[in-house]
Amino acid sequence: MEFIAHRDELEFVTHIATAPAESAVVFVGEPGIGKSHLLDAARRESSIQAVLLHANPAEAAWPLSGFSRVFASIDDSRAVEFGGRFTLRSTEPQFMFAAARDLLSLLRGLTLPPLLVLIDDIDKMDLESQTLLGFMAGRLAGTGLRFVASAERLAEDSPLAGFQQREVHRLSVDESVQLALADLGPGTDPGTLQIIAHQADGNPLVMMEAAHSLSHEQTLGREPLVLPCRPSETIKSTAAYRLAGIAEPQWRMLENIALAPVSHITALTRTSTDDIDALEDILYSGLAIAHGQYVHLVEPLLRSYLYWNMKPRERREQHARLAELNDGIDDRLQVWHASFATPDAALTDELLVAATRFANEGDINSAVELAERALLIAIDLEEHHALLFRFASALSSHAELDLAERYLLHVRFDPSSAALNMRLAADRIAIEFEKTQMVPTGDVEAAVSLYGDDDPSGAVHLLSLTSVLHAVRWEVDEARRSALLAEKFTARASETARQAHKEALGVVDATDNVPGNEPPTARISSESLQALSQQSLVTFAATLTYRERYAQARRVYAVLFSKPDGDPLAIEWAHTLACTNELRAGDFHRARLAVEDWLTISFPVTNRRSVRSLLLAWYSFSKERVDESKAFAEECLELASAERNPAVLARLFTHRGQVALLEKNYDEAVRVLLLADATAAHIENPSLLRHVADLVEACVATGRMREAEAVLRRMIEQQKLRPTKWLDLAIARARALVAPDDVSPTLFREAAAAYDGTVYSYDHGRTLLAQAERLGRLGHAQAAEHAATAATAAFEQAGATLWARRFVAQTETPPAVPASAVLALLTPEEREVAEMVRKGFRNREIAAELYISLRTVELRLTHIYRKVGARSRSHLASLLN
Repeated sequence: MEFIAHRDELEFVTHIATAPAESAVVFVGEPGIGKSHLLDAARRESSIQAVLLHANPAEAAWPLSGFSRVFASIDDSRAVEFGGRFTLRSTEPQFMFAAARDLLSLLRGLTLPPLLVLIDDIDKMDLESQTLLGFMAGRLAGTGLRFVASAERLAEDSPLAGFQQREVHRLSVDESVQLALADLGPGTDPGTLQIIAHQADGNPLVMMEAAHSLSHEQTLGREPLVLPCRPSETIKSTAAYRLAGIAEPQWRMLENIALAPVSHITALTRTSTDDIDALEDILYSGLAIAHGQYVHLVEPLLRSYLYWNMKPRERREQHARLAELNDGIDDRLQVWHASFATPDAALTDELLVAATRFANEGDINSAVELAERALLIAIDLEEHHALLFRFASALSSHAELDLAERYLLHVRFDPSSAALNMRLAADRIAIEFEKTQMVPTGDVEAAVSLYGDDDPSGAVHLLSLTSVLHAVRWEVDEARRSALLAEKFTARASETARQAHKEALGVVDATDNVPGNEPPTARISSESLQALSQQSLVTFAATLTYRERYAQARRVYAVLFSKPDGDPLAIEWAHTLACTNELRAGDFHRARLAVEDWLTISFPVTNRRSVRSLLLAWYSFSKERVDESKAFAEECLELASAERNPAVLARLFTHRGQVALLEKNYDEAVRVLLLADATAAHIENPSLLRHVADLVEACVATGRMREAEAVLRRMIEQQKLRPTKWLDLAIARARALVAPDDVSPTLFREAAAAYDGTVYSYDHGRTLLAQAERLGRLGHAQAAEHAATAATAAFEQAGATLWARRFVAQTETPPAVPASAVLALLTPEEREVAEMVRKGFRNREIAAELYISLRTVELRLTHIYRKVGARSRSHLASLLN
């Protein structure tokens, strides 16, 4: 199977191999944890010569057998010959240490090239070899050898104490699922794999054995699982070792706890004070953990061993006893144990109800075990579809989408039940979107076509949801189509459905920035906000964000985050919007705080989303972690392509364009901003992506005046249909950028004066910076310095620290450069203009003298300033003098 985990451990081995100093490390971990795969991957990826040795337990009785294999692996005839003749006079410690010193002296004298020696199961070597290698491990300097070994466990008095010890960590649930998917293929049901991943507890071998033991129907998620999973022989021996020495009362208590995913403490201890003592001993040993009135075993693998180690009759009798003990204490556990004592299909509904209660409380593992038990004992699932649907919805509300999808596979409602079928379709479509970030339009149309006439309220809810999902992806045309289709059903729909439709239209219109259907301008009371549903709050906040009502949106997000027990996926979406709100407001201080708050929550299903990677790329760059930002940007590019999400791609290109402008890489800025422009060609609202002013700036800086003027004309045309405050400011900045030198100072003053100081501090800083650069180029040094100071203040107010330092960096005095070297950088036409500037000619005079237009003179000067690094006209003259 492909090695896809333990990346941190592998990087540590790579560091050992490439470090100048020799060292030795041993990785310890239980059988099946992946130690052998780690060493094999280290051998394949090693940048220096590497050899991999496997200790042979059958040779453990032969002194120095392991050591001789190590010496034989050294590709040097002298070492091999010495190893073949090497013997010990005695195994007494002083003689062993003397022999090890001789070996080290020999190795240093050989001046060997670096060699990585990988030893699997070093603890299974003969004791003499372990002693020699353990002594050498801390004294390898000058030998060229790096030892990396693996062992199941090392005692405190182990002869390998000279090795640095590192533990091989268990895989996460997500890593375990990916490991099994890589082996079984993409058709495998991820929900099923998630269940057995929890049972495997991060052990790759157990995970793969459990995965390969599944039937074909179980692999597809169509057949229930028997839980806990049966342990392999390796796990049996490991568990027996862990539990050795456990006294009889504690053992009986462990067995009782193992019979359920979670147990009630009162039921376990109600018959005897000895049971209380036994439970306290178990808790103290760390084998079990208590949460409130409930207790469960810490390690699923130990539970698997204890459960299946009992004889079937013993298990059944203990289940019956525990069912009686839980009666009146916990009806969920009472029905769980009763289903084993006397399996009865009549208990299916009770198990599903109990599973849903566990899911609502967030105990997903217990919920799943009860649900699987219900599926196992059910005779005809058709009688239980409503309860199974409710259980799947509870899982979905806790962001357990793979599990929810697994159970929805079993749900089939009668075609005449239009409302139930519409709800089922809506849940499946929402899960599909959350997992793929793509709207399954065909499924939506099919559901509405089949059930919409009989369930108009359900159709309006589904189409309103679809409209919002399209708006999230900035697919305004598709969003509007769904909203218009919903209008056909609103007359017969419920008031709740009509309100959902109104909210969806509000988000779509705000995203498209068309006049009308705007939220009220008056301040909404906290009581009114608290009365809104979570979904209504999210859509309302999104509407405010895209309507440039940032302060109001900020308040709605605060109310939303203060609500207890919210839908985690809705909260995730709200955090994304909250970050976007602050970025659009130009408040980078708040934007970074919003990202940091967002990072405190994490769901596996949302960790691999393009918009998350995009925001993290911006955040890392703003924190000056450039390499990390580039990695997130590359991840965003990959994920957005997989999601077929041009809106996120366009936002990524815009971010890269701003970075290129910051770094004065104008050609790169033009390239990526044109990519953003092309990717967002379907977006009519220029205030959505907000790349156009940057594109004008990049085109002007590279002499592409026609392109810059064309973009400006487009902005002015779009302003007539979709006016926004941001677009007004962007147009003012763009006009000043493309204007001739004789009028640009006035236009820049007007553009800078248009900001009121409440929002858009970052954009204000960009305008002031462009003004400072233009004034400096025109020779107005004092005015340029004043504008630059104002730009720095605006950037600092916005939290754009990198931009605040940009003008400071460019005004630092560069080392003197000979005039001849400066002229050598220019074309003949540019040299003509430069010489006339040096002589004091103004632009109009240069144009008249050379018979060229004033605009041509300005373009040539722009290229000259960029090539020679001149800040102004006077600076250019000083460089040439």
